[in-house]
Amino acid sequence: MISWFQHRKEDWNRIITVAKKPDKETYKFNLRITGLIILVVGVLAFAIQAIMAFVVG
Repeated sequence: MISWFQHRKEDWNRIITVAKKPDKETYKFNLRITGLIILVVGVLAFAIQAIMAFVVG
């Protein structure tokens, strides 16, 4: 069990050392896309809730 955790820790350390910090433009782009997706999901959920409120009464 302990060796399993140690193996996972080594995997995460390898991932962190290979990963690089995104530049400012990439970060802004990812932030915009994430915000847009959250907005779309929220609007969709609101629309479904409104439709169900009118249908069910």
